Amino acid sequence: MDASLPSRGSIVRPFLLISPAFAPQTSVGAFRWVKLARHLPRHGFRVAVLSGTFPEDPRDDGLLAALPPEVEVFDEYLDPAVLAAGAALHALRARAPLPAGRAGPLVGLRPFQAITDRWIAHAPRGARAAVALARRTGARAVVVSAGPYSACPAGLHVKRALGVPLVLDMRDPYSLHETGNGPPSGLAERARRAIVPRLERRWLEGADHVIFNTRAALEAYRARFPELSSKSSFVRNHFDLALYAPPPAPEPPRRFVVLHLGTIREEASADQIGAALRRFIDRERLAPEDVVLRQIGRMSDHDRACFERMGLTPYIEALPPVPQRDVLGELRRAHVLLAMLSPHVVLRVSAKTYDYAASGMPVVSVTANREVEELLSYRSDNARVAPDDADGIAAALARHLARFRETGALPVPAPPPAALSSEAAAASVAAILDRVIADAPARRARQPP
Repeated sequence: MDASLPSRGSIVRPFLLISPAFAPQTSVGAFRWVKLARHLPRHGFRVAVLSGTFPEDPRDDGLLAALPPEVEVFDEYLDPAVLAAGAALHALRARAPLPAGRAGPLVGLRPFQAITDRWIAHAPRGARAAVALARRTGARAVVVSAGPYSACPAGLHVKRALGVPLVLDMRDPYSLHETGNGPPSGLAERARRAIVPRLERRWLEGADHVIFNTRAALEAYRARFPELSSKSSFVRNHFDLALYAPPPAPEPPRRFVVLHLGTIREEASADQIGAALRRFIDRERLAPEDVVLRQIGRMSDHDRACFERMGLTPYIEALPPVPQRDVLGELRRAHVLLAMLSPHVVLRVSAKTYDYAASGMPVVSVTANREVEELLSYRSDNARVAPDDADGIAAALARHLARFRETGALPVPAPPPAALSSEAAAASVAAILDRVIADAPARRARQPP
């Protein structure tokens, strides 16, 4: 540990982190705890990470290299027998492929449409591995990064087996996920809507502390589960400047660049993004040589067809996902950064918001969650716009276009807000771990024999 960093003397407290999604994986779900784990050793913690990386997962081994020695990753969650059976089934399906279905948008978490996740078949093995690893490392607590939500029972199993406190980090709402706000689509979904809250209540009751990543989610969960009031908090997502390569000095683009980072999916759809862009283009009478939407990340054939149908294809520059280290350089090449979520999303904040904050570049965030206004306060020209306010979105983009027309230059980046840094988030998590570890003896004494 760096002696120049704040420390807690010679006390080093080990804890087990059950995080099936973790480095070297490059999924959005992996990054929150990669960044937290990098900064927890300076608060006196040693982290043993139980992860589960599938053979086909995109990898960035640089993320492993970025971890300090006090963070050890044990990729032991997955069951080799289940992996072998899955590979055999995949080979069998490849011999007789099903006819292609109708193209649709990419989808994210939908707990009421699909109650399982790809780690669920590995959970029994993961639970056994978690107990063994906690014993081996002398873990004083166990933390579960959820999702995948199928890892929550593994955390409860460790708590029961070893008597250590359990912290659940609920990265997204589960039983309160906004996809459950509408009427159920059938009997199967109706059944899931009965099962999911019961499962989650069991996990929440068994946890010693529960972390959410927005204030809105925390308040909603405390209202639904009042017993959480004394054992819950929120720790936002965050950026870690050390994971970005120093951005090169960008050349001023000849046309106005609106950049959207991340997957275009059901809750940040091509229809929604395209409608906003179309309104902006029509309002300002822009040609393809005047403006471009640079999309960095995945999008489906369905999304491309949406843009084509709206006459936007000449205005779209589609780029593949870029490694985390290169994100900052890409963001600094745009005039304004666009984040967009559907109107029904009120408890979450787009994860890209924190990369955007790290860049210091102007942001237009289209979301119903007013909490975002607090996150964007580091620049006076940032804006949150309601998803149903097409004219407001066009006007917000037009203000940045006017500046480009006046200066011909890229905006000057603002200093990244320290409150949204991984260092600040790790300090909050460290305080939670301190508290649950200190309170553990008293909790054990209160338990019936």
